[in-house]
Amino acid sequence: MMVALILTATLMPLLLAACFVLGRCWQRYWCGNDAISEVSRQHIEIFQTGQLNEAAVESAKRRFRALLENGDERGVEASLRPGVQYFFQVRALAELGTDAAGKILERQLERRLSNNLLDQSWYWVDLAVNLRMLQRQESLPYLLGCAPVACESPLGHFFAIETICYLGFAGYLKQPDTPMGRSALHVAFRAIDGFRSGIQPHLVLESQVGELVEMVWDHRPTGPAPLHVRVLVESLRLLRREANFRFALRDEPAEQEAIDWQLARIAALEPEIRDFLKNQSEILLPVLPSMAGQELTDSLQALNDMRVNAARELLPLLPNVLEQRGLMIEVLRWSRDSRVGPWLRDYARANVAMEKRAKRRAVADMPRQSTVPAGFPYVEILLSLRGHPSVETEQFLVIAAQDWDPRIRMSAVSSLGWWEPIVGAAVRACLVQCKRDPCPEVRQTARAALARLGERSSLHWFRQTMFSDDARQVIEASLLIAREGLTLLWPDLDRLVDSDNSDIALHASEAIQCLAEEMEQARS
Repeated sequence: MMVALILTATLMPLLLAACFVLGRCWQRYWCGNDAISEVSRQHIEIFQTGQLNEAAVESAKRRFRALLENGDERGVEASLRPGVQYFFQVRALAELGTDAAGKILERQLERRLSNNLLDQSWYWVDLAVNLRMLQRQESLPYLLGCAPVACESPLGHFFAIETICYLGFAGYLKQPDTPMGRSALHVAFRAIDGFRSGIQPHLVLESQVGELVEMVWDHRPTGPAPLHVRVLVESLRLLRREANFRFALRDEPAEQEAIDWQLARIAALEPEIRDFLKNQSEILLPVLPSMAGQELTDSLQALNDMRVNAARELLPLLPNVLEQRGLMIEVLRWSRDSRVGPWLRDYARANVAMEKRAKRRAVADMPRQSTVPAGFPYVEILLSLRGHPSVETEQFLVIAAQDWDPRIRMSAVSSLGWWEPIVGAAVRACLVQCKRDPCPEVRQTARAALARLGERSSLHWFRQTMFSDDARQVIEASLLIAREGLTLLWPDLDRLVDSDNSDIALHASEAIQCLAEEMEQARS
């Protein structure tokens, strides 16, 4: 007995220490590392400064030239490894400009170079940029082949704009029934969408966007056309940005006139496009039950873009669909069917132990993996409920806002404040508590919700950020105001439009356009 006590007393501290170390390691694994990677830092610095390490490019060119002259393409490909040198290596191949160099770059599009999605996005953009430098029309099928994945990456709009600038791209839009034609429509949508997300305005001219939209319009099918819908919806949104483009090119009248011509080609089609979109919503809804796979995904995304009330068609489908269930729930946000709110809440409660999760200590770091049952669209439910105000919805969101997972808390909080609270005291108390949350993203989301409700301290916090001396903070504040629908800060955005900093002025103008679209769609 005494020996057992001695062993217990000796080993217990070591066991506790081991458990502590294992717990810290598990926490690091679970929460991941949010630090920006070296590859991303490198690209951001190059794009911001415009300065390129020419010595690194020349060194790679000499090495690759020697290998290619000896017919050693495999040796060149073996040298192309992920990391900071990859940027200079693909640039070196583009500057060599040989047929062999072009083929090597094309084959790189088929490689998965990194498990870090942002780094992989940069690699895809590097390849697209350098292949376009070569002006190889043979490269276009390779770019379209990897486009479905590359365009959905965080920097997919930059990949897309490089692809649509190819001279032969428009030809694929004439073939909407082929795999390459559908891929081209995906790319066109992502590129046009990108003009609201950082793509330079002069690329409207270089990519001939107006002519591409005409091509999409001229080759639209008579039946369901979800990909055409997505391109045309974004084209109408592009028209609203004409003043932004004019401002960005105010010192270049020739380019401004050419871009006006491209946008005028879209404007001439606007009345017909609006009629087409209205008809498509009526065409797509009845055929949803017969769709599956990518066709169903495209149709749901199109309905989401058009904000169609699809509850009658989707509610019967939801129990039998797994892969697109989250997207269906996103579309249900725009429904005004009284059955949707109760269905979403009951579905969530049947799959998530909300009260039990709310009793656990709140975690500050975003988990690496989902903390709810695999594949269950809990976040999508929380976001969709912002379109279904009721006492029960507010009570549901307040409980979810106490979840231990910060991603769940943030999603729940982001759906509060879109209407005047019915259970006012409980909602405001929840938001005030979330302003002290250990996770900064949850705190910021809570401030936005309170700002929507007109709380002075939160509005003051945003105004201070908007008029700080740090241009980056001002731009981030403008983006957040647009995303969170903070219409009470519209007059402050108007002041930023007159800023001497062109980047701040452009982002403020974009934020105003987003708020205007939200208000217009809410009225309709």
